[in-house]
Amino acid sequence: MDHEEVRRYSYWGEVPTSTYMTKSQLQRLTMPRQPGGPVRARVEGRDGAGRKDVFDLYLVSESEPTSSSAAQLAAAAARRTTADRICDECGARPDQPCTPWGDTGRPLCQTCAHIERLRAAQHQAADRRAHVQRQAADLLDHQALAVLHATYTTRGTTASGRRRPPSAAHVTALAPDGRTLIDTRLRLVPPRSKGIPEDAVDPEAAAEEIRAALAPATVVVWADALGDLSAGLSRLGIPWPVPSGYGRRHDLCQMTAAWRGDIGHKTGSPRMPVAPGRADRMLYLLQEMAQARP
Repeated sequence: MDHEEVRRYSYWGEVPTSTYMTKSQLQRLTMPRQPGGPVRARVEGRDGAGRKDVFDLYLVSESEPTSSSAAQLAAAAARRTTADRICDECGARPDQPCTPWGDTGRPLCQTCAHIERLRAAQHQAADRRAHVQRQAADLLDHQALAVLHATYTTRGTTASGRRRPPSAAHVTALAPDGRTLIDTRLRLVPPRSKGIPEDAVDPEAAAEEIRAALAPATVVVWADALGDLSAGLSRLGIPWPVPSGYGRRHDLCQMTAAWRGDIGHKTGSPRMPVAPGRADRMLYLLQEMAQARP
């Protein structure tokens, strides 16, 4: 396998540990081994001191036993002062030394240590959920709240495969009681461009309408749903009409991820939720957060 064929992993969780190991991992095996072939993969990660680094990985199937005899291995085992080869939780005896866990330093196998990390992440998620529920209730009590969303008229891609900017944006905003604050479709490209909907209005006039409606508002949006709107108005030289100062804009996507607290079993991080897709659904979701039991 030449250099171009070396596999790359972006973090340790991607590495199939029964297939690849570093040189030091091979040496730490209960029956230590050494690389028997070239570097077959690399992973970006952190060393024992927490520093970022890139680690060479070797195929376990190509590795070879070290020169240590059975008597030497038995003597080394007798000299150990810690039971780091037996998991304190499940009793497993893994090939690799167990991981000292937390303040207690309990030796845990990789599976039990992963479960502990997931449980810790779930406890943290529960704390965040309570905070977000209070935040949602406070936002809904704010009479100047605007739940803002935009959908776009797409125009496909260029011959080279590059995505064309959308020709128009349908911008809607709802008050906490469901009243419509904004409902307009505005052009995002020059007037002679192809693919502009017939009901798309002049962007400068529409931006002024949006600015007036949202002037006193605290805005709730979904992630980067306004990205194409911002880019389109910027290309036309029209100032951004949506409030964006501190405390004036809230990301419902991040709030929802924290409220759901659905921890990914591989990453230990909250899974990103699916977008509601409309302003009325966003408002319903915010109401659901506020009314949910702690």
